[in-house]
Amino acid sequence: MATPSRTVSRRRFLAAGGVAAGLPLIAAGLPASSLANVAGANEFLRLGWIGVGGRGTSLLGAALDSVSVSTLKVAAICDIDAAARERAISKCGAMNPVGIDDYRDLVSRQDVDAVFVATPIYLHPEHACGVVSAGKHCYCEKPLAPTAAGVKQVYDCVKHAGKKFQVGFQWRYHSGFLGLVDQVQSGAVGKPSFVSAFRHVGGYPESGWYVDREKSGDLIVEQAVHEMNVFCWMLRAHPLRAAGFGGINALEGRPEGRTMMDSYGVTYEFPENLRLNYTHVIFAAPGFGGLGLTVYGERHRACVLEETTELFVAKDGKKERIELPPLSDATELAIQSFAQSIRDDREPLANVDAGRHATLMSILGRTAIHERRVVEWSEVAI
Repeated sequence: MATPSRTVSRRRFLAAGGVAAGLPLIAAGLPASSLANVAGANEFLRLGWIGVGGRGTSLLGAALDSVSVSTLKVAAICDIDAAARERAISKCGAMNPVGIDDYRDLVSRQDVDAVFVATPIYLHPEHACGVVSAGKHCYCEKPLAPTAAGVKQVYDCVKHAGKKFQVGFQWRYHSGFLGLVDQVQSGAVGKPSFVSAFRHVGGYPESGWYVDREKSGDLIVEQAVHEMNVFCWMLRAHPLRAAGFGGINALEGRPEGRTMMDSYGVTYEFPENLRLNYTHVIFAAPGFGGLGLTVYGERHRACVLEETTELFVAKDGKKERIELPPLSDATELAIQSFAQSIRDDREPLANVDAGRHATLMSILGRTAIHERRVVEWSEVAI
């Protein structure tokens, strides 16, 4: 068994993640009927929701569990699906948010301060720009858009509006990834020279807009943007170019008309001669999958994050475990941090710049795979 090494303090992690050290890591979650008992109840951050499908409902639950930490109140729910809308409203209990079927009516409301966008990816530019242009703060699920033009549209809108904008990169608030980034950036491996990472899983949505690469941006954009965000964050840079191959290997015809890849491999070249190799499979057999990320550095040093929660460093021929703070719900922490960034008037950790770099890195890799050529960053960073 690996020998325990350095322990990273809870306060250091929370500061890096943008959450105050004095707050509980996981909110107790007050029932809606107890809102009047929350300290500062006249200073609620009033929230609206655009999209309450699977991810939107999950975000809503995380926000409701954070009421006692961040003094939140859900004021309005928007979804074109009346049944989904009513289910979300019922989750909010005595908050009794208003139900809306047109997002433009929601963003124009005076009783909404910030809006969560959790609609299909191809709708993110329209909805995110609608939110910030109406003067509301915005938490937008990842990625920014399925295309480079869409990324530019969101980025320009956010920069012009000047409102707080956070992207749904919950891994930026996850103790495993915070520990990894801390180790790499603090010099545990010296100068990084090569990164190897993979996501090999068995299962992914096989219907709807997900499997249409024009709407989802393809697998590398819809799902692997999480890893791309970690890479850019950890290395403090975006890639210069990419090359790769991929396609539909095992899931052809599931469903009929599928255009989203089920597997691929891509290599990125970063500044200072650093290369990063990433592979992604969604038909891994049980017991043969997993997530991993290894950073190789100088003088036989390395850092590896296994299954997002086990962190090790190699130094002087020894593999040592890095003890991390207890794992908490990263989505709840992300929402709490978003609320705090609004109250403190500071830039969120997972801001629009992070969203732009990660989404364009995904699009860079996708373009290289689809067109079977080396693609330069300048081709996508329009």
